[in-house]
Amino acid sequence: MHYYCIFALILCFFHKEIHGYQVKDAPLLTKRPPWLKACRRSDPKLNECLNDLFLEMFPQLAKGIPEMNIDAFEPLHLDQVTISKGSGAITLTGGLFNLVVYGPSNSTPTFTEFDLAKKKWNFGLNLPLLNIKSQYNLKGKILVLPLVGHGACDLRLINVQTKVTTNISIPLIEGREIVKIESMHVSFDVGGMKMKLQNLFNGNKVLGQTVNQFINQNALEIIGELKDNIGESLASIFTDIINNIYTKIPTDLWLLTDEQYEEYQKELKSTK
Repeated sequence: MHYYCIFALILCFFHKEIHGYQVKDAPLLTKRPPWLKACRRSDPKLNECLNDLFLEMFPQLAKGIPEMNIDAFEPLHLDQVTISKGSGAITLTGGLFNLVVYGPSNSTPTFTEFDLAKKKWNFGLNLPLLNIKSQYNLKGKILVLPLVGHGACDLRLINVQTKVTTNISIPLIEGREIVKIESMHVSFDVGGMKMKLQNLFNGNKVLGQTVNQFINQNALEIIGELKDNIGESLASIFTDIINNIYTKIPTDLWLLTDEQYEEYQKELKSTK
């Protein structure tokens, strides 16, 4: 589940004004849906159980959860990413628009660390491939080459390894405990990137091909220049996506006390 977040875009590349994903109001869940596994908070293997819980939620999140006012995550839609980087080897202004992201459902969690006492929730994710299609309007410089254009953008991010660290709070809503992300840091590595920007330099094919080739040949260096900005943007998006889910699912449905877990086991036996 929180893993769907990460898709929300390593593309949120450059700076942080992002539009298109919003936390939507919905009533707290009162009953445990069939797709929601429960874990016992005192379980010494709690982190393994939570990994399984998240994996079982993926298919439901991919198609959306209407009763929680959660839109489908596959593909993920974002209206706009505003780009503003004014110094260093890369300077760009403009934006990406009408973004559609494919690939979140193929993600695999690499670890989960959930510490209720310390109010920490950290996790990792491997995304083999993200395909992103959008429109762009950009002006600036990529390393040594100018870049000016507007049109279609195709972006492929390959083997994205992400690590997320968070601080959480455990507020009461309507007398029921929920988990809420208060702050987040995102770090990541990308194995490769392929990008094609159509209509660079007002359709000049020679200059456009030169810039596209240069971007792809220097993809990892370009991403390295943008890591801090990308991480800030991702943290903003992931926080909203996770809170859109977990502020609507009280812990009495998924992170159970010993007494609650015994009742949960009885329910499971009664349905077999």
